[in-house]
Amino acid sequence: MSRSTMLRFTSAACAALLSLSCSACGEPNAADSSTTMRVAYLSTANYLTTVRGEDFLDETMQHTNVKFTGPYNPTDAYSAVLSGNADATSTGTGSYINFVAQGQPWVAFAIEYYTGDSQGIVASPKSGVNSLEDLYGRNVAIIKRGGTGDYVLHKAFEHDGLDVGRVNIVEMSPSNFQAAFTSGQIDALSSFDQNLAAAMATPGAKLLVNATEYGNKNVSIHMVSKDFATKHPEAVKAMYRALVRESDVAQATPSIITDAYREFGASDDVTEQIARFNVPVIKPIDAEGLKMLESQAQEYVDFGFIDAMPDLQAASMDCSA
Repeated sequence: MSRSTMLRFTSAACAALLSLSCSACGEPNAADSSTTMRVAYLSTANYLTTVRGEDFLDETMQHTNVKFTGPYNPTDAYSAVLSGNADATSTGTGSYINFVAQGQPWVAFAIEYYTGDSQGIVASPKSGVNSLEDLYGRNVAIIKRGGTGDYVLHKAFEHDGLDVGRVNIVEMSPSNFQAAFTSGQIDALSSFDQNLAAAMATPGAKLLVNATEYGNKNVSIHMVSKDFATKHPEAVKAMYRALVRESDVAQATPSIITDAYREFGASDDVTEQIARFNVPVIKPIDAEGLKMLESQAQEYVDFGFIDAMPDLQAASMDCSA
């Protein structure tokens, strides 16, 4: 099948696979041809989105059918899984930490790690802002409190010993970012991925900081419902292997990422900027991966985004064993 295929039936790993590492996931059950993983994929070029077009997916999944629906915006994708209409989707590690802290029934199974050059703070062309300290008393747009943009702001200001409380943080739909950014309604935006690329590609804009400068922990993560992880751990592990394989493909052919953004409507200028970002790799949620997630969760507590450390071990599985 071609990469543009939007619906695909594939297969899962057999019963000899090892059990889940997390206590919430239960014992593995043998896969059969009736197992279906329903993936609500996002309109971003993460590997759970791009893998849907790979010919190797059938071979890797073996006895599990995979049905892709989308593209979804993140909110609708999460709702689809929580309502029982899908089984798997993707998000940022920060959102995942928030979900687990709220008691939502998710199990993460793969980290999509990148250096952080695709997350940052960009000053608008009309702002006259040249440094983070220049943002005191200025309007900085984020998508939502406690989200990636908010986290980037807090991390960057903490790293430079500055007081983020002196910034006017404005929550805004990303559909309004570019108009507000170019017109001077906001002085800067703190964002990621395609939104950051669009800001960076704006003539006269200035990148103030990206996440590589303070040690990036906030990356992408792939997750399934707790119910699906409990019933079909072998299918989840098979999808993990498919994502690893897709990551390997992307290292050799990074155009699969920019091709996906073009498919979702990104302009040439934005796509050219995205092409300069670090190509992600898939990592397991093993001891090292869990430590990174828990370190970020502690920062979420410190920043006041969540009240207490959630049990991330019980809401994740190590698919590398």
